[in-house]
Amino acid sequence: MARGKHWPDTKGEQDFMDCKEAEKLIQPYVQGNMPEKEMEPFISHIRKCHTCHEELETYFIVNRAMAYFEDDAPDSYNLTGLLERDLEKKEEEARHRRYKDTFFRVLMLILVLFLVLLALHYFEVIELPWLKGLL
Repeated sequence: MARGKHWPDTKGEQDFMDCKEAEKLIQPYVQGNMPEKEMEPFISHIRKCHTCHEELETYFIVNRAMAYFEDDAPDSYNLTGLLERDLEKKEEEARHRRYKDTFFRVLMLILVLFLVLLALHYFEVIELPWLKGLL
């Protein structure tokens, strides 16, 4: 696959994936078994690179057309629209997962800091007046 013309970066995000990497992930994306950690960089690249977007669209349409003939799926008529909805859904899932991971990391950091303060208070390295009488 030749390097594609990239669409302008409207969100100010860096494109961490090149066309060669994106091309390798098109089949896993279409088949629904793409690694979660690759989803955001892949979608970001697809949104910016016209060539890779067209490549994904081709594979996606072929995959959905085959599913249509096998299952007679009623939602397979607007295949391009299906791709956009699928990209948006997976982009939102990846964003939600990132926010959730960040929340739990911050929560763990607060918990560790609290435990360190408790230990320092217990061994009388520091005095925490609000803990007097509890330990």
